[in-house]
Amino acid sequence: MPVTFVDKKVDSLPIDFTSGPEYAHMNDISRALHDLYNADAMNGLPVGVQVIGRRLEEEKVLAGMKVVKEALAASGTVFTPKEF
Repeated sequence: MPVTFVDKKVDSLPIDFTSGPEYAHMNDISRALHDLYNADAMNGLPVGVQVIGRRLEEEKVLAGMKVVKEALAASGTVFTPKEF
């Protein structure tokens, strides 16, 4: 479910991120994914949360999505799709 959009001012990685301890402790796959991330190029793209459940538990998934939606609303964040 969509929750927000990428904001290059908020979602940019620090300039020294690749020389820090967090980056050093990542596995190769995590480092490769972080190396691909570019907040400038992704600015404005939607960000989503995936709510999953076990087989035949759709009601629980929907209830989980409702909790996420209510938590976003309580924090003042309401997803509004952009027109392209």
